[in-house]
Amino acid sequence: LTFLAKDVYGQVANAVANVINRERFYPPEQDLLCYHVGNNGDPYEGLPEMTFHFASADWKLPPSNIFGMFRSGIICLAIKDGEIPSLGILCSRTC
Repeated sequence: LTFLAKDVYGQVANAVANVINRERFYPPEQDLLCYHVGNNGDPYEGLPEMTFHFASADWKLPPSNIFGMFRSGIICLAIKDGEIPSLGILCSRTC
């Protein structure tokens, strides 16, 4: 997972929720922003890209680097709020 400062995460989560037109899924064991995506086709289709802005560069990520499969037919934003901001492995992969 990627962790962002609470206020930054809140802005990101709201922006993501405002652009995704899919049914929400609320996992009981996790506080994650999740959606039903079905089991056919590309689960990332229609999900937003995200750009991280750094002092000297921008880092544009495809949906597959910011969302992860939670279980069959459910995809979740792989970003949460945390005490220490850090980029997770899913976010930093280049494939």
